[in-house]
Amino acid sequence: MKILISLITLTVLANASYEKAQEYYEAKNYKEAIEEAKGSTSEYSNPKLHLLWAKSAEALGNSEEAMSAYERAAMLDETNSESRLALHKIYKQSNRENLAKEMSSELENYQLTPAQRSSLDLVSGTDIHSIKSQATLALGHDSNINISAKENDLYTSIVGEKSTLFARVNGSVSYVNELEDKAGWYLRGDLKAYYQNNFDASYYNMFVGTGEAGVGYAGSNYSVYLPVGYDRINYLESDLLGQLRIAPRVNVSLNKNFLMSADLKYAIRTYQDAKYKGMNDTGIGAGAGLYYLFDKNFAYLKLKYEDYTASETIKFNFVDKNFMTLSIGANYNVKDWFVARVDYRYRSAEYSDTITPTSMLSAEKRADQYNQLELKLSHYLAKNYELFVSDKYIKNSSNYIPAEYTKNIFMFGISANY
Repeated sequence: MKILISLITLTVLANASYEKAQEYYEAKNYKEAIEEAKGSTSEYSNPKLHLLWAKSAEALGNSEEAMSAYERAAMLDETNSESRLALHKIYKQSNRENLAKEMSSELENYQLTPAQRSSLDLVSGTDIHSIKSQATLALGHDSNINISAKENDLYTSIVGEKSTLFARVNGSVSYVNELEDKAGWYLRGDLKAYYQNNFDASYYNMFVGTGEAGVGYAGSNYSVYLPVGYDRINYLESDLLGQLRIAPRVNVSLNKNFLMSADLKYAIRTYQDAKYKGMNDTGIGAGAGLYYLFDKNFAYLKLKYEDYTASETIKFNFVDKNFMTLSIGANYNVKDWFVARVDYRYRSAEYSDTITPTSMLSAEKRADQYNQLELKLSHYLAKNYELFVSDKYIKNSSNYIPAEYTKNIFMFGISANY
């Protein structure tokens, strides 16, 4: 009899399979799916089997069994984020805070900026308080640092394009502190600093400092934020300008893969040097974006409208204008250690000022078409350290000849992300 029972058991195990377990799961027969998964011993090396086992156990409310199965799936497939997201949720629900923080760190996508990572945390309810930071050091070459039209396209004898090697350093930090244990009010602050030193064109060295702080509210799948920010730019060997801005924004998680954002902006830009006073302006804007997040990859689409009006009665040309900007891009982890990213931006600009075209037939308003394409390849030396190389091509077309230019920026460097 024992021999007969053993033979029957072996026959059942031999016939058990991942495909059958999946059929039971899709039919919502979760107990049968788990039994089938348990019997599929020959497929225990398949992470999908344990993921199916975990989801079935979770559907039945067996969190401990689900957690164990998710952990097996995560160990068998380190690139699968579904199991890690589920584990993070279970760890949080069961007050395993240290494990939740560790899992949250593993899920970080360092191709996002610290500010973007903080926004994602708030929508997903990941952290009560957190600090995200990034520092980058890079060397590169700019083919047209002075953003000039080609020499033979200019009306005067001014030297055209000037190229240079450069060194660039930038850093950013984002801090969030929720004022309640779960979704609710929070305080947030962001700081950024950028400096570029041009080896052969020091006149165009640039420093940009940016800071903002505000209060927001995070719900179960959304966050609202009202910050006040200030920007300072040192350029052309002068303390060039300061900008005060208010930029409320909303992020909404549509589901585990799609995130939608919307923002408004009101900004006052003031040039510090009296000779640039006629460039002072006030800007308003609105934008919306859609992000698709899958595993550690993402794609995005953003649209933004901006309108600028001169603040001074005596103003420079081309201060009154409006921009419409479309940005699209994707970031893909080819391997755990290798990431490819591509970004494209198109901007249409219309100016209130008229120009005289080369045909001399009639005056018309200036209009520009800006195109920017960037490719970035990254190699992760370790979890937080990224070696990268990037190439950015820019072309601005315009009916105002001095504004027509092309430039290429090649760069390689290292980033540290925390």
